[in-house]
Amino acid sequence: MRRVLLVLLLPALAGMVASVLARSGAFEHAALRELAPLLAILGMPLLWLWISWGVAYAGGWHDLAKAYPLQGEIPVAHRWRFQSIQMGLSSYRNSIHVAADSRRICFWPMVLFRAGNRPICVPWPDITVSPAKVLWLPMVRLHFARVPQHDILIRRSLAAKIRGAFGDAWPVG
Repeated sequence: MRRVLLVLLLPALAGMVASVLARSGAFEHAALRELAPLLAILGMPLLWLWISWGVAYAGGWHDLAKAYPLQGEIPVAHRWRFQSIQMGLSSYRNSIHVAADSRRICFWPMVLFRAGNRPICVPWPDITVSPAKVLWLPMVRLHFARVPQHDILIRRSLAAKIRGAFGDAWPVG
């Protein structure tokens, strides 16, 4: 919990420090204009990392990755790239790769969103499945034994593809 607060409060702290420095007259306006490109070049990637980590913590990805870390390689039997999932407050649209074999299912984000989002690999016996709806869209809820407070919602079409590939392993719920 402390890490989450630190990640969320760090930009506010940086803003307060910048405000105090600006009011004290420590920087001249001409110097700030010269530093602006450098600040933008450094600031944008840091902002991107901060957002990626914040989304991972807010949605529960971090907790699931800790409970179900990748062990070995990501399965190559079946892969579905650029899928959409929803986790709590976080929605990953067309940015998650899914892979499965007869033992487990794995989720990992595309390269742009990997900061704070390690792969999640869940064994089939730890998953229960139930139907769900988000607004008007029919979804499938994946519920996990080790982290019951976080679910992953996947589209029904993806669930059908996975069920078709692994009928025996697909959890009945």
